[in-house]
Amino acid sequence: MDGQFVFYASVILPIKFGEEIFYGVTSDMQGVSAGSWVDVDFGGRSFQGVVRRTVPWSGLPQKSRSVEIKSIGKQIERTPVSLSEISFWDAVARYYLCTSGEVFKAAYPILSVRQQEVSSHKKPEDVLSKVEDGFEEISLSSAQQKALDEILMEKRTVLLEGVTGSGKTEIYIKLIDKCLKEGKDALYLVPEIAMGNHLHSRLKKHYGERLLIFHSGVTQAGKKLIRDVLVFKGNEQCPRKPVVVLGTRSSIFLPMENLGLVVIDEEHDQSFKQEDPAPRYNGRDAALLLAQMHSAKVILGSATPSFESLYNCYTRKFSRVTLAEKYFQSPPPEVTVIDTIWTRKSHQMKGNFSQQLINLIEKTVAEHKQVLVFRNIRSYAPVVQCSECGEPLKCPHCNVPLSYHRYDNTLRCHWCEWKAPFSPICPSCNQQTLELKGAGTEKIEEELRELFPGARIARYDADIAKSKKESEKVLSDFSSGKTDILVGTQMTSKGFDFENLALVAVIQADTILSQQDFRSDEKAMQLFVQLLGRSGRRNSKGHLVIQTNQKNHPVITNIKEMAERLAWEYETGVRNAANSEEKPNGNMMAERSMYCFPPFVRLVNVILRNKNYHKLESAANSLSHVLKNTRSFSAMEVSGPFPPRMEKLRDEYQLCFSVKFAKDNRLQANKDALNKVISLMKLPVQTIIDVDPV
Repeated sequence: MDGQFVFYASVILPIKFGEEIFYGVTSDMQGVSAGSWVDVDFGGRSFQGVVRRTVPWSGLPQKSRSVEIKSIGKQIERTPVSLSEISFWDAVARYYLCTSGEVFKAAYPILSVRQQEVSSHKKPEDVLSKVEDGFEEISLSSAQQKALDEILMEKRTVLLEGVTGSGKTEIYIKLIDKCLKEGKDALYLVPEIAMGNHLHSRLKKHYGERLLIFHSGVTQAGKKLIRDVLVFKGNEQCPRKPVVVLGTRSSIFLPMENLGLVVIDEEHDQSFKQEDPAPRYNGRDAALLLAQMHSAKVILGSATPSFESLYNCYTRKFSRVTLAEKYFQSPPPEVTVIDTIWTRKSHQMKGNFSQQLINLIEKTVAEHKQVLVFRNIRSYAPVVQCSECGEPLKCPHCNVPLSYHRYDNTLRCHWCEWKAPFSPICPSCNQQTLELKGAGTEKIEEELRELFPGARIARYDADIAKSKKESEKVLSDFSSGKTDILVGTQMTSKGFDFENLALVAVIQADTILSQQDFRSDEKAMQLFVQLLGRSGRRNSKGHLVIQTNQKNHPVITNIKEMAERLAWEYETGVRNAANSEEKPNGNMMAERSMYCFPPFVRLVNVILRNKNYHKLESAANSLSHVLKNTRSFSAMEVSGPFPPRMEKLRDEYQLCFSVKFAKDNRLQANKDALNKVISLMKLPVQTIIDVDPV
């Protein structure tokens, strides 16, 4: 025992290191305790960390006693991290097979770039002193009130399945109001910043200064202020008042010590999943864990629930509440499927638009209604190809075609964001023979301007969204009726309420239907239903037009049948609950069960990456032998190695394994064993474990 230390502290550092790291605490730092912030040296580098626990010499693990223990450099004067936060980090780390340090880094990312301590001109008192008591009462329809009453009666997590435009947001507000009146904070999760910005103005009118916004676009000073407000205990001059946090997935890592309600809107959305770096968590699922730790009520909302949530309803883990009526009682939208194979053969296509769709757009604009043209690929042309040698231009760092963006005359990779000026000369055959193939949002916008020269046309995609000012203007202009036709990507398919939108047209739907993924039909169905609900608000009938080469695709058939059923129910006033709730998901669910895919099993992907393909292949073969012959864990199936959709990403080749586990009480033990087997191999390549991939 080193006599200079009075006790020892286990410190969590923002690094990938699975074992506890202990430091000695000297007599002049006896204020150090669990949750304290400290500055320490690890591997010759200085880190800011958080104390997990303190122990006497006798409490040190035997392994730690045998090495020289360094002293804590200094204690940092900062609001301590609560024990419940640390417990949450540990729970997330265990489930997603990463380290608590990696979760800590996600919770406090400012530490990873070693920025100086940020300060805000505002203090918690400045925010809370402006909070007014009480809220303006909002009225609910009879259907909304019935759904709210059912939710309030439930003790379990509730899935609110409400058709688009049914008024789910009003129910969320009622639940949040109740939570605040009980003195608890509420967390309102949305999948994307754009959706959060759209909700912001609506919720701000109701909650005023109680509403706090948290996402990656908020400044560091703004984020610090929100954390300070959440941990503020209150005083005589300014008592602690409950608040609402509206945020994206990262907001689950805020210090929510007074949490009473979690609302997860558009719970099916893939954007809740963190892909890189670790922790590769799903914000929806991690939020459920957070709520459980705080005994908070949870409501999941969607017009197109994920199969995982539907499965949890079938197994009685969740309760399901349906809201089948639109708030304004508008008739269900009409669905028209246009066979682009036939229209091309009959010379009824002008560029990417069939004459039938052109006529519908013309009629809609003439009636002073609005049109949304959906294309799920940004750019002018998604492929640039040589007409002589046939070679498409590919990203030098990723194995994907480069997209041409006309607005700045560049070639871009949409995966690593590499870009270069465009030249019509083919780099392979050195001839001026490069041709633009396909059509992205830019090209669609150009064609619309040629077809409808008198219409007011705008575009909303990731390129536009990079500018907050431009993004807000495009959405504001469309919402206020200053734009007739909006060309948009998937960003426009969810959460927005455009009251004058009458027609939604999907261009080249085949790119949506042809994804190589066991979830492709589910994702396509969700997207079409979301688009179906974007039009026909405020008592008017909407219209969804789908242009496709696959008119008999099961998803297309399902969406048509759904529209016909909704129309029949609207006209007769009779709702067949069994049909409404089980179709069209029933057949897709049956296929998932038959072939043992989620939600009936748990899926874990193992991804190997390296710049040297031969080294990668050798490591993959070694891992394949171990995974398929080990008795350390019990898997239903191990497949691989196989190349993923992106065989090469940012100069690294990739090979994958897929491991299926039964959803039983051995699941966590099996996952832990898988993780241990891979760790012990010490493969000479980057190894990534992705739990519950989407």
